[in-house]
Amino acid sequence: MKKIINYIPAGILSVVVTAIVALVLLLPETEISGSWLEWLHFKNSDKVEHLILFFILNCSYLYDHTKFKNPHHTSINKDLAFTMLAGAIGLLTETAQLAMGLGRSFDEMDIVADLVGAFMGLLFMRLWGGHILRKYVFNIRRRHRRHHHEHTHQHHYEVD
Repeated sequence: MKKIINYIPAGILSVVVTAIVALVLLLPETEISGSWLEWLHFKNSDKVEHLILFFILNCSYLYDHTKFKNPHHTSINKDLAFTMLAGAIGLLTETAQLAMGLGRSFDEMDIVADLVGAFMGLLFMRLWGGHILRKYVFNIRRRHRRHHHEHTHQHHYEVD
């Protein structure tokens, strides 16, 4: 599985996930009453769906950026830029829902859920996910070197 993941060019995952998110958010809502999926819907369940979609969307952006910048750590500024891009896509899809008139409606709380999901993706990738990718998927091991005159750790990377 790791070999397949490593052969996919950086950027492809982001494009595919962005297309799926746009499709899910712009298609007309389907009638689900009476179906086996009815249990998934509860009051404000669409906010949870938005949160999950934009968590996945931003994680895909940050994954592709990490893969492109491999083996270096990504900067927080660039990661925040990708997070804002995900938020902008949320705003654009909500505006498109209003303009298209396909039974979907503009909802400010959906935009808030989109932003919360994107920031959760940022936190996940910064605190845990990016390190797991570097270590287990991209096979990069971090080693510490101590300089003789300095007692600070500097991170050096080597590819296995």
